[in-house]
Amino acid sequence: MRPANIAFRVALLSFASIGVAHAQHSVRVATEIERVENPLLAPVNPGGATVIRISPSYIFETESDRIRSRFSMAAVLERSSNTQLLANRNYPSLGYTWGYTWPTASLELRASLAEAATRNTELRDFGRVTVDSRERTLAAGATWNKELTERTRLTVGLENHRVSYDSALLQDYREQELTTRLSWEATERATYFVEPGYARLTPSGLSPESTLNRWLVGATGQLTPEWSLTAFAGQARTGSARKVSNNVGGLRLAYAEGRLTSELELARDMEPVGTIAAYARTETARARVAYQLTESATVTASMAKSRTVGTTGGIGSVFALSLENQLAENWMSMLGVEDRKSKDALGLVGKGWAVRAGLVYLFSSR
Repeated sequence: MRPANIAFRVALLSFASIGVAHAQHSVRVATEIERVENPLLAPVNPGGATVIRISPSYIFETESDRIRSRFSMAAVLERSSNTQLLANRNYPSLGYTWGYTWPTASLELRASLAEAATRNTELRDFGRVTVDSRERTLAAGATWNKELTERTRLTVGLENHRVSYDSALLQDYREQELTTRLSWEATERATYFVEPGYARLTPSGLSPESTLNRWLVGATGQLTPEWSLTAFAGQARTGSARKVSNNVGGLRLAYAEGRLTSELELARDMEPVGTIAAYARTETARARVAYQLTESATVTASMAKSRTVGTTGGIGSVFALSLENQLAENWMSMLGVEDRKSKDALGLVGKGWAVRAGLVYLFSSR
């Protein structure tokens, strides 16, 4: 029996045995029109396309004394004016999470299906754009938390991912991951942790299987009432035809005061790459600043830069500026602009941009 089926059946049986103390649901429907220039960031600009996008989503959550659950379903429906550049696509997603809490422990089971466009995921995660393809991810997982002492906690996680594409340039694979984390709350404002993990990647084709052994040590804390910091470092060792060791690490710095919020994230890690169906070293840097202009309007500026090391690597960056305005209790408008750039392993540079405007309907039973 598949892990996703096991998670669903266990959750449904447990949910049926205990009455629901609280239930709520929410609906979100976003409609937008976007003009995208050079969407695949080719060295020679082939032109652009106008995309009409509708993104409905629904969430149903329940909670009792010890059991909580969350069901979500969503879709992204895209229609393009130039299908030679961007195909008409529909991206569905489904997710279910079930959790049970004891006085000193908790268990969470989850399963999901999600589809996305590789023209977005490849640039965001690996700094390059390969083709306009569909990426489908089936995932099932479980997380166990246990309070060992008043200040010490153990977390064990299991994940199973199946990733597939509708392009021959990308290779399907399956990844199984085991993570453990031992954390110690030194003070009310500082927590230290050590996190060893193991993962195995199995390609669907003739490529060899890859393994990943990784350990991290880090700390998270509240520096001041406005500033918080999480930092970690360690080493990752991949094994297949050739074993490679890499130093990994990262930090997240966040600030929030009044109308201003900001975040900075830096990370260096080993991630599965569909082009080679193996692990490759990735480096990412992300920054975000949001300012609430009025009670109903917020302007946000963000920057994201990613890099993959290797023969299939690249460097990509996205700079974005957006304005969100609350029109009424259930309605919100969006305006945004993006500047996109990539540089492949051969040094070829591609540039593009996007401008979008949209309207969002929100409803919640809370």
